[in-house]
Amino acid sequence: MDWTKESAYEKLQDIYTDRVMQDEKRRVFQQVYRHLHEHLGDLAIQSGLKEEAEKQLQFFKEYTFMPGDNLFQSMRYVFFLARGERKGDHNETQEHLNRIYKALYQPAGLKNPYIPDSFWETPLGVACLVAEEGVESVYPILDEIMETETV
Repeated sequence: MDWTKESAYEKLQDIYTDRVMQDEKRRVFQQVYRHLHEHLGDLAIQSGLKEEAEKQLQFFKEYTFMPGDNLFQSMRYVFFLARGERKGDHNETQEHLNRIYKALYQPAGLKNPYIPDSFWETPLGVACLVAEEGVESVYPILDEIMETETV
């Protein structure tokens, strides 16, 4: 298909429903939460979170919203860019992308995150690609989606 920016954003709006974005936030939350507990174990403080903090985290997971400037807000930002519902400032966009990459893919001993190729096939990865390189960068992915839908 010959994509235009408008048609690509329209397709991404169809794909990135609120439900998809919430599911992706839950998936990422689970990864970060598991990682947190692994590191608490590394520090020999497996029960390092107070019961109140655990309850609050479960609330955030359930409702996929966390107040303040955090990973969920960065995900929300890039999803809105991918849907064409927001025009991003380059510096602000880079801050959000860096937060996502660091939270998910920067081990403690490395200065820069190592992002696996499989990330770019996830809903969040595609949204980050749009935020970083523009909607034109995902035309091949949209072609694959269209091909799958017609089969």
